[in-house]
Amino acid sequence: MRILVLGGTSFVGRAIVEDAVRNGAEVTLFGRGKTGTDLFPELAHLIGDRDTGDYTALRNGNWDAVVDVSGYLPRHVGQAMDALGDRVGRYLFISSHAVYLQEGVGPGSDEDTPRRPPVRTVQQVEELDNETYGPSKTACEDDVMARYGARATIVRPGKVAGPHDPSDMFTYWVRRAARGGRVALPADPEQPVQTACPRRRWW
Repeated sequence: MRILVLGGTSFVGRAIVEDAVRNGAEVTLFGRGKTGTDLFPELAHLIGDRDTGDYTALRNGNWDAVVDVSGYLPRHVGQAMDALGDRVGRYLFISSHAVYLQEGVGPGSDEDTPRRPPVRTVQQVEELDNETYGPSKTACEDDVMARYGARATIVRPGKVAGPHDPSDMFTYWVRRAARGGRVALPADPEQPVQTACPRRRWW
């Protein structure tokens, strides 16, 4: 299987690439060439810049699937889809649990939970923060579905933890709890927590 990964040398994308290579996929990476430049030297690296709209390196080539790890703004996704057209079989977009409404969502919620309204204009998403990140991802999801329909896959991770996580947001609490004693919590202790573990491949 030929897989194109838009971004793939940082955290989530890096894990996806490692898994794909381990399972025999032919992987091509697209990115700015500034992160993890020593990673995956055996793979094809295409250089471009989503912020400036430089997708020249994607003019040629065909792939069975594209995994979009680095699409945060609707223009990122729209320009990538314009560049790729029908030269990809499936478009897998890594979205976020931040697309869901943040209030009135109870335990046991699933993929049908209402999403936050999409935000797509440059003026509305000049800077991604807690108010714009989720709605921007909502807009990206809508655009991918509109373009690829049944050939689109949307994945909405919650908190992702694991090797090469640059944030330390999750592992800090594990280490702190392991020390024992009283631990300050950042939210209501009665707030339900819902976890999920992926059990099948995405391609």
